[in-house]
Amino acid sequence: MRWEQRLRQLTVAQRLALFLVLVLLPLVALSVVSVAVLNEQEAGFSESVEESVTMLLPLSTLEHYLQRALVDELEEQSGQSSPNFAALADTIDKTFASIEAVDQGTAIAPEVGEAEQAWDSARPSVRRLIEQVRPLATGQADAIADARARAELQAAIDEIAKARRQLTAVVKARYLRAIAQRHQQLRWLVAGWALTLFAAALMVAALVRSLLRPIHELGRAARSVGEGVPGVRAPVSGSDELTLLAERFNEMAAYWETSRQSLLTEAAQDPLTGVLNRRGVLAALEADLAAHAREQAPLSLFMIDLDRFKTINDQFGHSAGDRALVWVATRLREMLRDGDRLGRYGGDEFLVVLPRTTLAQAEDIAGRIEAGLNEAAARESARPGASIGIGAAPEHGWAAAALMEAADRMLYARKGQRRADAGGGWRPTSATG
Repeated sequence: MRWEQRLRQLTVAQRLALFLVLVLLPLVALSVVSVAVLNEQEAGFSESVEESVTMLLPLSTLEHYLQRALVDELEEQSGQSSPNFAALADTIDKTFASIEAVDQGTAIAPEVGEAEQAWDSARPSVRRLIEQVRPLATGQADAIADARARAELQAAIDEIAKARRQLTAVVKARYLRAIAQRHQQLRWLVAGWALTLFAAALMVAALVRSLLRPIHELGRAARSVGEGVPGVRAPVSGSDELTLLAERFNEMAAYWETSRQSLLTEAAQDPLTGVLNRRGVLAALEADLAAHAREQAPLSLFMIDLDRFKTINDQFGHSAGDRALVWVATRLREMLRDGDRLGRYGGDEFLVVLPRTTLAQAEDIAGRIEAGLNEAAARESARPGASIGIGAAPEHGWAAAALMEAADRMLYARKGQRRADAGGGWRPTSATG
């Protein structure tokens, strides 16, 4: 992925630092905001309680005093000092003025208006009550005035009670609105925390993926190399420490493959002639026989024994014998087909595996090879001749030992024939002797 490739351009330390910056800073900022909002809500709650008391207390107090005045016939009967109705009335006027300024244009404005209208209706009675307190207190009112004052007082109490109820509804509406605002703030906080934690989880996943994926790829590549799978390489992308590790791993894998191939080659190759050694050619014979047996396809093999090889060693030395072996291996490779397998079976013996070759085809090829080697040997004494025995499947079975035994019998029969028919062309000889 593109984002992962960009992350891989940073070192592991840089990625960790970037992660801390992108995750911790938003979390710290959100924590500070959350504490500020909660403190503000706590202060707002305290303010709401205080405001409720401030708004309702004057009306409730005034109502209480008027109720008491109605019962006690003011201070004429009670003998107590007269309450400060004027101050209470001024406080209530100021309360309504502040409420109207704050809630103007809001959903609770009609309720504020109704409460203020109720107070406006009660205010004249309260004002007259203020004016009548002193005369009533001196006992100069007559019965009619007293009855009228009591009726007016009752009307004022009713209006004030109505205003108090309306104002209570206003206070409740403002409180509910404040609660709704606080709930909205809390929802925003919860959403902010959820988004921040989700973003942090995504960044953690991206960081972990950018670290674990190359490690897993290196692990898979290492297991494949351990299982002997050739050509395995770890993906290289980015410029971090894991990329450097993947590059070193690929270099080691390439070196290991080169070393392994060299060891396999040395284990299956004859160091003198460069052809397969005994182990290598026998392994090739077994593998080809198994494949041809499944398909019921013909297969032949040559057992080649060099003539006069001991004489060359005795007359010209072992170096000449080595050169003769190299010469024979070179000529055989030239005369054999690309798919044929040539190996040095023993000291002066060669084994050739000919896939998909019938016995008749093998006899024709053997004749050309033997004739070519013997003609060169006739011209130069340091060159050996050759005798060839043939084993063929399915004629001699599908076992390697059976084919080699048949080729060995034909080979020694052929050697006897050559002694009796020196210089003659190659003729098939029965494998049974």
